[in-house]
Amino acid sequence: MEITSVLISKLDFAHRVLSELIRDYSKLDDTQRMEKANTIMDEIYSYLQIKENLLFPFIQETGLHNDLIARSAAVDQDIDRVIELSIMMHVDEPSGEFYHNMVTLRDLLEKARRVDGESIFAWIREYLGEEEQYYIASHLKNQMTHESISSSGMTIY
Repeated sequence: MEITSVLISKLDFAHRVLSELIRDYSKLDDTQRMEKANTIMDEIYSYLQIKENLLFPFIQETGLHNDLIARSAAVDQDIDRVIELSIMMHVDEPSGEFYHNMVTLRDLLEKARRVDGESIFAWIREYLGEEEQYYIASHLKNQMTHESISSSGMTIY
């Protein structure tokens, strides 16, 4: 399992569903809008957690590439801010604010793909050793299994 492939697929999936939500917004009812928004946000949060919990610690250990983390984290914070604002409002806000937040979020996902591609993904390919990749891959499998179980409605005790 290549780490960058997992991350890119998460971003691409969120972007695709988000683009569909924006395109079909006026045709969808509130429940459909919320379902799509929840799917998008779950995928984005998974992406952000993988970077923060599994990748950033390896980069920080080197002490040499903290600028990469700063660039990536700045975009992540913008994404998180828009999601937090969106969670606080209803999908049918009369001002259309939720819809506009979704458009902003789509633009931020495109920026994250570009920034992370130039920084984090390039770092992974160049510096992350086989042992570290195995460690991260095993944790990714555990996280994806947990996400799958959580989304199926099963409760884990």
